[in-house]
Amino acid sequence: MIRVGALLVLVCLAAVPARAIEHMIVSGGPALNFFERTKEERHDRYWGNFIDSASARIRQLQAELPEGEIMTWHVFRPAYETRGREERINYIFLVEERARELGVRMFWFGSRHDLFYYMNRGKDRARHKISRWEYFGHSNKRTLMFDYSNLLDGAALEPMIVHISHLAEIDPGVFHPGARCQSWGCHSGEEFSDAWFQRFGVPMIGAIGKTDYSRGGIPYISTPGGRWYP
Repeated sequence: MIRVGALLVLVCLAAVPARAIEHMIVSGGPALNFFERTKEERHDRYWGNFIDSASARIRQLQAELPEGEIMTWHVFRPAYETRGREERINYIFLVEERARELGVRMFWFGSRHDLFYYMNRGKDRARHKISRWEYFGHSNKRTLMFDYSNLLDGAALEPMIVHISHLAEIDPGVFHPGARCQSWGCHSGEEFSDAWFQRFGVPMIGAIGKTDYSRGGIPYISTPGGRWYP
């Protein structure tokens, strides 16, 4: 009887779904040379700013990722299609090849609606909480911009942006209470970080000032006196 009872206990425990942790890395897209070529301060001379930086960060995190935790990489596809047509290079293939090299599962998205759908419903968020969310791309103090200076010179179009007012479209319950979040874009720490905390109850590190991707790898704050907040 004891053995049977023990067996039953083991079966019941095995039937209880284990909780899982997900780390999300998000890459926005590059500007077009067509819009930037005459500007004194050009954006994205190199097409892969937000791919190389995200790759470097993924490698860092993979080295310390506990067993059983997963990482997903979400990349804004339209901008790499347009930049690829402009330069006659298949950047879609190159990004997918990079994901294979990293051994990370990658998802393309075409708007914030796609990204938010994944965050809210892409997994059973009662069991699969998001423990990390990091963004590499263009931004200002109130907005993450996936296609800045790509479809429109010096701007980004709806719904290829995440304004602070759009955060209400994400269920706060998707995040683990101890989630670590960061925007590596410009100026995010000046307002976006506070709006993120007010909505989700988890802090988001953001830049006071501009961030620079031109050295490759993890971006740094280039504005004199700038800093990471909070």
